[in-house]
Amino acid sequence: GLAVDPAARRATKNGSELALTLREFDLLAFFLTHPGRAFSREDLMREVWGWDFGDLSTVTVHVRRLRGKVEDDPARPRLIQTVWGVGYRFDPTARAGEGS
Repeated sequence: GLAVDPAARRATKNGSELALTLREFDLLAFFLTHPGRAFSREDLMREVWGWDFGDLSTVTVHVRRLRGKVEDDPARPRLIQTVWGVGYRFDPTARAGEGS
């Protein structure tokens, strides 16, 4: 139910527009173009922010905020999953009762 329009910089969930910050949009767009692949916070910092170094808690905070906007239950994320010891993975096929 998630879709992004990069040209218009709009994102929707089940047809409703999401109010995303610049980085939240970029992060969601990145995840949507790389489904099923796990990325470290370092990878995300480099690929989404364009930074080779920086405070990795920035990534953690943005993932948490993005989950709050795209997950049905942000406390039990299904779409943006934590991959322990690695980072995060977007799983567009996740259903209720799955994920981490």
